[in-house]
Amino acid sequence: MSEANFAPTETTRTDAQIGTVFEDQRSGDLRKVIYVDDHVVLVRDETGSTTLTPRDTFESQLGNRYRVRRGVDPAVDAGQYDRLRDALAEYEAAEGRKAAHKAEALDEALDLVAGRAPEGEGDGDAESDDDGDEEFPLEDVPGIGPETAGKLRMQGFVTVSDVHGASDDDLLGVSGVGPSALENVREFAEEF
Repeated sequence: MSEANFAPTETTRTDAQIGTVFEDQRSGDLRKVIYVDDHVVLVRDETGSTTLTPRDTFESQLGNRYRVRRGVDPAVDAGQYDRLRDALAEYEAAEGRKAAHKAEALDEALDLVAGRAPEGEGDGDAESDDDGDEEFPLEDVPGIGPETAGKLRMQGFVTVSDVHGASDDDLLGVSGVGPSALENVREFAEEF
């Protein structure tokens, strides 16, 4: 069983790292590691589905079931948060009572994901809007593209207060954020 593109030095066992792309030999699907700790590996496939696997199980299958695919970057980073935002925009643009109800429900779900109290809840003052709780527009930061913005959100940097409260090391720990991007994020955050 010979594979023309099989290079043992590139496809045998390696440690799971965030951002590493693997091909599942059973299905042929590309999967990207989006989270790793000492116990688990979370991978996302090209459809946006995620799979949580014990790290030792995942690493034992590297080189057999999962083969590293270098130079490939499937669009698997957007995640559920971005899909909710896209759906919200569609429902807000649509007419009708049903679309309005769906938009309201999605808006509330996004508030919950972002750690904000939905409108009418919280301290009782429906008119007060804490600027620190608004969504941080990561895509507007120079040097931060949609992929890196998705990674930042997945690590919990969703609101202005999340970004203000994050240490430089926390932000630099996100794949795609280097010193230049960190400086841009900090400068952009000063406007809020």
